[in-house]
Amino acid sequence: MISQKNKQGWRNPWVLGLLAIMMSGVMINARFVWNVLNNPVRVLDNDYTVLKHNQYDAKWLQQQSERSTLGWTLNLHSPSQLENDSLAKPDEARFILMKSPALMKLELHDKQGHPVQGGKVLIKAQWPGDPHYDFSGAFKEVTPGNYEGSLAFPRAGNWDMIITADRAGSQFSTEQKVFVAISK
Repeated sequence: MISQKNKQGWRNPWVLGLLAIMMSGVMINARFVWNVLNNPVRVLDNDYTVLKHNQYDAKWLQQQSERSTLGWTLNLHSPSQLENDSLAKPDEARFILMKSPALMKLELHDKQGHPVQGGKVLIKAQWPGDPHYDFSGAFKEVTPGNYEGSLAFPRAGNWDMIITADRAGSQFSTEQKVFVAISK
């Protein structure tokens, strides 16, 4: 007979199995919470984590005003680039590279459409999950306003690139998401 005073139900293997599954779920979720609290997510750089990167941040506002004052336009492309779906979401990588190292070409123009000559272009590539994979590369000017460089991505996946162009004290900075698919 089953009653509330009979404690033999706790010894049933089905009840013990269900309790073990529930406890493992609680432990896994506790591990996820601990991991999020102790390892902050990196999206762009150490100054702009997801929590700090918003439109009210003073440094972000300054960068946006400098960017609009300069009016420079930047076009990044590569011979190993694969066209992505035109209906892809804006936060997804629209720039897909099929090999590493990848030759990258960059066109830089001012407000009037004239090429920006004599600039220094630096690209910082960041792997969002682990800063040990981060690297940077400098581009050389091959023709007026056209810069080239090679980037060797250590692993396939989604990368965040910060592109910075300097010329005579003027600095232009922008971000680009890249998906790298390295074939073996």
